[in-house]
Amino acid sequence: MNSVILDELYKNIGKYITSDTICKKLNISRIAVWNRIKGLEKLGYKIEAKRSVGYKLVEEGIDIIIPYEIKRRLNTKVFGSNIEYFRLTSSTMDEAQYMIEKGCSNGLLVVSEEQTDGRGRQKRKWLSPKGVNIYASLVYKPHNMSSVKSIALMFATSIAIVEALSDFGIDNAKIKWPNDVIVNSKKIAGVLIETKSESGIIKSVVIGFGVNANLESVPDEIKDTATSIYLELGKKIDRAQLLVNILYYLENLVKLIESDGESKVIEMWENYDTTIGKKVLVISANEKVEGVAEGIDKNGFLLVRTAGDDLKRVVTADSVRFLDEKQ
Repeated sequence: MNSVILDELYKNIGKYITSDTICKKLNISRIAVWNRIKGLEKLGYKIEAKRSVGYKLVEEGIDIIIPYEIKRRLNTKVFGSNIEYFRLTSSTMDEAQYMIEKGCSNGLLVVSEEQTDGRGRQKRKWLSPKGVNIYASLVYKPHNMSSVKSIALMFATSIAIVEALSDFGIDNAKIKWPNDVIVNSKKIAGVLIETKSESGIIKSVVIGFGVNANLESVPDEIKDTATSIYLELGKKIDRAQLLVNILYYLENLVKLIESDGESKVIEMWENYDTTIGKKVLVISANEKVEGVAEGIDKNGFLLVRTAGDDLKRVVTADSVRFLDEKQ
């Protein structure tokens, strides 16, 4: 019902429409319409009501990430074609995995205003306050894609976020291997990829990403390592538009990977990289590797030159620390 009301308000933006118009469209009472309007105002819509005249949408909805606002801006063919929206959930990753089990469609987007148990890589907790950031997970079901390409999907998502940030005026975002998006040496976004494969072929992927968007402050314990778009620009942005831009860039990058163009994606990642050439400490479950990050191989795995002149190939890591910097 809200979509029908919003359609009418947007078609007549800046002009009053009568309650009777909406009542007839939805076959509901004026009181029911009034309740719906109040609900839309709580979401952030600026709507004026005038007795005996009707309702007027004063301006377009800004920073509202309900499915209606996302789809109104959407310029992708598959990604985001279906959307599941939550005001509160434990984790969009968990919701997406559940929907895969239920047989959801390719390109399903799960988005939430708040998470109680948001997570990043290695199950680290992701700060998820209400109504200020992007918490999203995308279901991707590739056709005959090798599981080796999963890191390329992670790279593609990080690149998509960097390019979307540039659309909003943040031109200095970089990527820390393998998945952290960094601005001025502080983390602004992260990516999490969870795949299900059979015989080396990916059956489904959940591409999760969190972006610190309109967060006005960060807790003291991470203030030296985390930032947000608001903290960088000094103004709030439209999260729905940012999300749509990420999906647009990501869909096009995934098309490259599907057509065996992952080498191009890796080249793009290298253009945004902030890891190569740095002295790093890479910690994984089995070992610690310290040395200089010399590059990545054709699969996107990190190559580290140790003090003993050994070239170590790092496939995955619990953490990557820059030894000459705070993070």
